[in-house]
Amino acid sequence: MKKDRFYNILFPLWFFLFIPSTWLFLITFLGNAAIDSLVLALGCKMNHRPFVTTWKKSFLWVFAFGYLADFLGGALLFILSTVLDNPLAYAMMFNPFSSFAGFLLVALMVAVAGELIYLFNLKVSFRKLDWPLKEKRKAALVLAVLTAPYLFLFPSILLYR
Repeated sequence: MKKDRFYNILFPLWFFLFIPSTWLFLITFLGNAAIDSLVLALGCKMNHRPFVTTWKKSFLWVFAFGYLADFLGGALLFILSTVLDNPLAYAMMFNPFSSFAGFLLVALMVAVAGELIYLFNLKVSFRKLDWPLKEKRKAALVLAVLTAPYLFLFPSILLYR
């Protein structure tokens, strides 16, 4: 039986966001909570709704589903990068700006994750709120646009040079 060993494996920066044992995970975990709270406060302000009551009813769902959407977007990005040819995979994982097609695919995954954030918040996170559908849509859209995983677009290769 042959054993394969991997040396000097490089990962894109966003990959570390999903590994719970890294310090970067802890920072992003707390950062996501803070950003989600701030954006939820903005959604409440836009709809003239009380923040504290809304936060108590929906924050855990907003946070959990936001993280799930980011994870699913990252998983799709990872899967796509394993089945595509090397220059495109490199662009998707390490430098989206090195290839127009790579940039478009990464931007598409950011948009997919944003769409998931929108749907999760609209259908699940805000289900206990007695807001009209129009207000829920507005708050879900603000969360989707402002909390999408734009870090996917960061050229991780800069960290390895």
